[in-house]
Amino acid sequence: MDIKKRYFELVKEGIERAYEKELGTIEEVAKLFSSCMRQGGVVQLFGVSHGEEFVNELNYRAGGIALFHGLKPKELVLKQMICPDVIDSGKIYEDREVADLFEQIYELDDRDMYCLVSAKGNEPLILEIAQRAKKKGQKVVAVVNKKTYDKYGGSLLDYCDAWLDMMADEPDTVLDVDGIKTSQISSTLANIIAQMLTAEVYRCFVSEGLEAPVLLSANIKGADVHNNSLTDPYGRRIR
Repeated sequence: MDIKKRYFELVKEGIERAYEKELGTIEEVAKLFSSCMRQGGVVQLFGVSHGEEFVNELNYRAGGIALFHGLKPKELVLKQMICPDVIDSGKIYEDREVADLFEQIYELDDRDMYCLVSAKGNEPLILEIAQRAKKKGQKVVAVVNKKTYDKYGGSLLDYCDAWLDMMADEPDTVLDVDGIKTSQISSTLANIIAQMLTAEVYRCFVSEGLEAPVLLSANIKGADVHNNSLTDPYGRRIR
């Protein structure tokens, strides 16, 4: 079989496996998200390393739900609070005090909840964010790769109300090319889970007879007015 075709087939198998196993949890998490949003909260997103791809799938994207907000390490660089190499080296995820910097630059609200993404679920920074949220009585959802989480002794799930599994192997390489393992799948599966969450949050809103806060593409006439009407009431809490 052509190696590209083999990878395509493995991705399809992974998507079907994730859908079958995670469907109930996706519905549970979507209910938590929509409940938070209906009560004036924002779902705060944070991802470690490639976990930021999951954040980007949900955070202020056309066709997505408006009431997500990403905690972005690069914002700290732009504000000259940390150096770029702290992110590039991964040292930022080892520093619990970065959570203080996020609280300084973002308008975080006690009505908010958190969705935290880490394959390992053991980085000090993400654990600090989870612990602070739980101390305030806020809901926390995690997205981990359970096989990786178990191998590296993750503890993020200790602080979570619900969690989703990226459903990838550990190590996350699915192809054997002349004896070399290559081609990852976890990010692809996680991003598809993120979009299923978008769809299910939308369904939660409309099932309650409510208009879902869906963002329009900037290419659509009147999109700015529509999108601003969704975000302006939240001031700087979303953007």
